[in-house]
Amino acid sequence: MKAKVISITKKTKGKQQDAKIIQLNMFRQPQQRETAKLINGVWGAASSSLWFSKSFSEKETEQYRELIAEHFYNGKDQKRNFRELIERICLAKRYVARKRGRYISKPQDYLNIHYPLGLAGTASWLEQVKAVRKDVPEYNKGITTLAKSLLVFIENPSIVTFHRGHKQLMEQNQFDLLQIYNNTILHLQYHS
Repeated sequence: MKAKVISITKKTKGKQQDAKIIQLNMFRQPQQRETAKLINGVWGAASSSLWFSKSFSEKETEQYRELIAEHFYNGKDQKRNFRELIERICLAKRYVARKRGRYISKPQDYLNIHYPLGLAGTASWLEQVKAVRKDVPEYNKGITTLAKSLLVFIENPSIVTFHRGHKQLMEQNQFDLLQIYNNTILHLQYHS
């Protein structure tokens, strides 16, 4: 159980009084806890695939999670939203990898829902993929496999679900996505 402690100091008639407010995650509603896991999963996938050589402080990480959380306020089904965000991150990673000189902007820009050249701008990319899939059902299937496998692992974190997702990506020869999958699982297991 994690707790967030906030200290407040108040002066009254020359005396100093201290108070602490402790916010416990255990009092969150089940939907809030699940959304937090999904946000953490998106951050894990984004950080390990788009900024893999960077280290972030706890404060920066929290800021980036808050930016990702804004993508979940759209009223869509949380799980569907998670899958789409993961697919869009994969599309961005592949876009950058295809041509030398391309890059992803800083996390504070890229993850901002109001930044049209960031994660928000990749929504149209995913729509194009979905349009092509109407004629070619297997088109970019790996990104969907990755997103679904990560969601299954978040819902049921076990060695069995890990191996199932790993096997599916291997069978599809999605080695770039397999690396994202492995790194995201490590993130989910060892980072809060």
